[in-house]
Amino acid sequence: MVADDRQNHDETALAEAILEGARRRPKQSFGTYFDGKGGSCALGAAYEGIYLLPTNVAEAMPHRLDRFFHCLESVSRRCPAGCKKHIPIGAMIIHLNDDHHWTREGIADWLEHPPTVVKGD
Repeated sequence: MVADDRQNHDETALAEAILEGARRRPKQSFGTYFDGKGGSCALGAAYEGIYLLPTNVAEAMPHRLDRFFHCLESVSRRCPAGCKKHIPIGAMIIHLNDDHHWTREGIADWLEHPPTVVKGD
């Protein structure tokens, strides 16, 4: 498997984890991984997609998701919402969730269907 294939597989697996976590915890949260009302942000949903968490995890903070998904820190992208940010995927997921209020499903779709990279980009 070549590096691009591994990266694409990693991003697809991350998208699947987000979708699974969103199914388990349908309410989306902003500014926190998990809220006291049973919601999760996109990275919280990824964590939930890996581990079956108890209902009340308001203070929980996902640790070491990069051990499962190397793309969180090793791949950077431009913001698909049009602002000028170019940051690692993990930070971009938080940015899209909290600043642009993208749905977790929309973030997962963006991960599964990455933009075409143009040389010099």
